[in-house]
Amino acid sequence: MVRWGLVGPGNIARNFADGMAQAASGVLIAVASRTEASGRAFADRYGLDETKRYTDYRDLCADPQVDAIHIATPHPFHAEQALMAIRAGKHVSVEKPAGITAAEVRTLVEAAEQCRVFFMEAYMYLCHPQIARAVEIIRSGEIGTLRHMRASFGFEAPFSPSSRLFSQELGGGAILDVGGYPVSAARLFAGVAQGRYAEPETISGTGSIGQSGVVEVAHGALVFANGITAEIGCAIRQTMENVIHVEGDRGSLVLPTPWTPGRDRGPSDARIQVTTAGQRRVEDLRHPEHLFAFEAEAASRAIAEGRTGLTWPQMSPAFSMGNNTVLENWRAQIG
Repeated sequence: MVRWGLVGPGNIARNFADGMAQAASGVLIAVASRTEASGRAFADRYGLDETKRYTDYRDLCADPQVDAIHIATPHPFHAEQALMAIRAGKHVSVEKPAGITAAEVRTLVEAAEQCRVFFMEAYMYLCHPQIARAVEIIRSGEIGTLRHMRASFGFEAPFSPSSRLFSQELGGGAILDVGGYPVSAARLFAGVAQGRYAEPETISGTGSIGQSGVVEVAHGALVFANGITAEIGCAIRQTMENVIHVEGDRGSLVLPTPWTPGRDRGPSDARIQVTTAGQRRVEDLRHPEHLFAFEAEAASRAIAEGRTGLTWPQMSPAFSMGNNTVLENWRAQIG
């Protein structure tokens, strides 16, 4: 069993902990929080030992009984805290984005390689079985040669200057918060034929910047070397379609709930719609597990097997660097 510690006991941390409770290869044993009250409440909720409740992240990193650490703090702190854990010899999973800039993510990947530890940017949706099944359908040739994709992840949050979503200092804005989802999906499916994530040759984007100075709505277009194109979108002030469309020259594939099926509790059931020759068929995937259980198990098993990262179609360290490069360029397009 891989023994995990967790930094930052917020909402996403609770999801990770709930998923870990269903993982066969890992167990949560420790938590670190700068706020003693929140750390205590989290530890009580998950039955963590009194000796495994830290108020200093360095103490968690120094715990010899902790094998791996999951970073779930606000975006600007990801790189610093992940690097601290890596240098302490811990395996690391860090919430997306792993860094505010592509350079930060590159630093983490290189540090993990040097220290020979596992590194994962935690895109839980890529670990859900619907992604592997969608890849299998596309590779079978059922919808023909891929031509175009559409992917979006947008929600409407009420404006609040105190919310991390609208704070420049806390890495707010749509692209940093949820833009990595449509970007990773576009790169994933554009590279299915080659069995790898594809890198876009051109990136163009438009968007709106709100009163607090963060990107509230963003749209983008990607063009890949194999001629595949993609439309991507993300928002924190607008509800979007929140669907993945993959179009081939013989048909299409749709994932109606790609990002968070059963996010907070499970089951994490999903559906895949395939249309060819005007006929649509539907595959229903029934999974009683919590959505984050797949991610928690994938990371724990990889660590137990001595691997230093996940592999395609999940988010590998190299793919994280490419993804964050696209996000950085997308943000630059909007200014």
